[in-house]
Amino acid sequence: MLDEPNLLLKVKDGDEEAFQQLQAELEPQIRRFVRRLIGSSYAEDDIIQDTFIALYRNLDRIEPIEKLRPYLYGIARNRCYTELRQTRRYQSVSLDDEPEIEFGEVSVTLADDATPPEEVAHWLMLHLEVQQAMNKLPESQRQVLLMYSEESLSYQEIAEVMDISVGTVKSRIFYAKRALRSLLRLETLKALEMEFE
Repeated sequence: MLDEPNLLLKVKDGDEEAFQQLQAELEPQIRRFVRRLIGSSYAEDDIIQDTFIALYRNLDRIEPIEKLRPYLYGIARNRCYTELRQTRRYQSVSLDDEPEIEFGEVSVTLADDATPPEEVAHWLMLHLEVQQAMNKLPESQRQVLLMYSEESLSYQEIAEVMDISVGTVKSRIFYAKRALRSLLRLETLKALEMEFE
């Protein structure tokens, strides 16, 4: 990982190459977060672009420099909500259509060629089950859990992104984990526990 505070200082001093480096470092994480909030959408690239344009235009607002990630995630979160409000406004639903099941996007990187296909399939199915269970959580719990577990943001950073207290972040993560355990099959919970022991 690059030294984000030093890069941000260079960007504030007008170094355009430093901004490109900073964007290259942060964009994959922001993209993953956006995709988890809005799903697969043509708007994803626009949201990412808007987020980094807003960052560039408001560099002076990021004080202290350690506030970069919360600021960036906050912009992306707000852009996602705007997109969701606009798309839901024009979305129509037919009661005659068969419901569609969306499994989301999954990418797999094999550590070596020795991993049996059955094991890969097993972990893919577990991943899909966890993703579907997370999608059933209340939105406020789902977002803090995503930022904490998938984006590795600290409690303080999540609190800043969502404009809530650290205690509320901890509470939401606690209840999200508890709800997630109740939504997953016992076999899935055991497999996950064995993996992370």
